[in-house]
Amino acid sequence: MQRSYLLGFLIAMSACLLGPETVSAQGIRGQVDWMFLSRDNKADYAPLISGPDSFSGSGVDFDFDSGYRLMLGYSAPWFEVEAQFTNLDNWSDSTFTTLTEELVFDNNAANPFIVGGTPGNVFGVTTALSAAAMDPFTATLDDETLEGEFLTPGAIASYRYESEYHDAELNITMPRCDWYRFGLGYRHVELDELTSFAVTGQFDALDVDDGQTVGGGANDPNDGLSDAALQEAGFTNVAVPNGFDNILNAAGPDTLAIGIATQATNRLNGLQGTFDGSIVDSPYFLVDLSFRLGLFHNHTSAKVTESVIGSANDASAYSRTLKDTDNTYSFLVGSGLRAALKLTDNIRIHTGYEFVFIDGVALGPNQSAQVAPGGIFTIDNESNVLVHGARLGLELVF
Repeated sequence: MQRSYLLGFLIAMSACLLGPETVSAQGIRGQVDWMFLSRDNKADYAPLISGPDSFSGSGVDFDFDSGYRLMLGYSAPWFEVEAQFTNLDNWSDSTFTTLTEELVFDNNAANPFIVGGTPGNVFGVTTALSAAAMDPFTATLDDETLEGEFLTPGAIASYRYESEYHDAELNITMPRCDWYRFGLGYRHVELDELTSFAVTGQFDALDVDDGQTVGGGANDPNDGLSDAALQEAGFTNVAVPNGFDNILNAAGPDTLAIGIATQATNRLNGLQGTFDGSIVDSPYFLVDLSFRLGLFHNHTSAKVTESVIGSANDASAYSRTLKDTDNTYSFLVGSGLRAALKLTDNIRIHTGYEFVFIDGVALGPNQSAQVAPGGIFTIDNESNVLVHGARLGLELVF
């Protein structure tokens, strides 16, 4: 019985593949696809924390996520026009770790009075918080270099990466009078990126020279991180401008949530060449392929927002935002393979797999490393992304 089924299946497939080639009728075509897409990045996951508990966003990994595609086309005797829109709202992933050593704000990572003689953790990117912690002479005469400011062991560091993808095409091609079609089209692509790094822990500050704190006979003044130093480093106070206090201060201890968030946007517009070819076009079965190639103008923008927010015994909050925009050119190439089953003359069920490679884009993870001392920020828009995945849909031909 099983051999009979196998023989019948082979005969049916042979009829489909070897049947006479047909050409799609002129008229209107509509298509709805469920997309199942993933992506690979050439992203620079620079260490956000360097030291014994080194931490970056490299642990995130985009899985396949659902989206959709809508297509509407019209075939005439001399040409064919087709419009389609692809949407995927949210790729996302996150990772976190617990810091076993102190996270030191300034450059005193090896100070034995703060980290016990072992190397401590420091920020791996340029931050205004580190600049504030190394301010030698503020407007209110606070000398932050006398204190080593840090989060105590046990702080929690986390990283989240989110991205959205929108892709619209309008193509005009040769008519479906042969197994191949060439055409020219307009394409608009939007790629939006968001990353958020955060570390939360208890704040403390000790004298650099002897480890003294409140109550110590040789304790130096300050015993915290002042509002003046934070604002001189570039922060804007958004709530309760009184800085942060160490554990033994009468106003402490303070819990700090330190964050670095990045946003990057890409807006691609341009022309592309198209090629579509039928490998098999029988009365019952269809296999075809597609190819797209184009050069696009890409308006890119990015911003990096650094924040420090106190809780527990302190509600002080500070923020700094740096922005940049740039216009560049992006190269895009796409390809796909589709197989369709013709249920009737007008209804087809199809599936396939496709790839879209874009070079010359701004990615979220790359932006935090672009911040230089003094609050100088230059967008990084020289990365690439590969979007790929499967589709399953229904096509109606009239």
